[in-house]
Amino acid sequence: MHRHSALDTLYKVGKYSTNVEQSLTFKELKSLEILQIACWPDKIDELNNLLTKKLTIKNIPSFNKGIVFENKSLWRMEPLKWWLFNKDIEVGEQIATILDISHAFTGIEIKGDNSSLFLNRHLPIDLRTKNFPDLSSASTAIHHVSVKLFKISSSNYFLYIPRGFALSIWDILLETADQFGYEVLER
Repeated sequence: MHRHSALDTLYKVGKYSTNVEQSLTFKELKSLEILQIACWPDKIDELNNLLTKKLTIKNIPSFNKGIVFENKSLWRMEPLKWWLFNKDIEVGEQIATILDISHAFTGIEIKGDNSSLFLNRHLPIDLRTKNFPDLSSASTAIHHVSVKLFKISSSNYFLYIPRGFALSIWDILLETADQFGYEVLER
């Protein structure tokens, strides 16, 4: 099945700036594969054992943290929910339920030395490293729209926006990015 991007009408590759050099880059994350794993409260230890074996990781991430391995990642979004990217997995229904939410979100990678400053124009989160270290995640909002933010490093973030709001949030982000200078990269 071919998935059409929610950003197609406004996604214009190129460098954009008004009197400043480009200090930010934006890239839509194509072909998202996101599985939401919702664990039963009394089965967290079993899920931990299962995921560590199947994903060959040491431990599942703690709340609002993530693990990046190979081209995959696992993020603990809520006390009993994880998002698994780019990996199919089977978990027994007695341990957890799995829901494919790939089509529900538009993913955007935001990179650059000013990425934290830029994001703080919209997000009510202290993105300084001491309060929001690398491999942290948060559920937050931009203009009253719930979004998920993943911090890969101090200059690299992934933002997941509900598909129905992606176009309007994209427009808002680029309008704000103009003051920093930005480039929209090929998908």
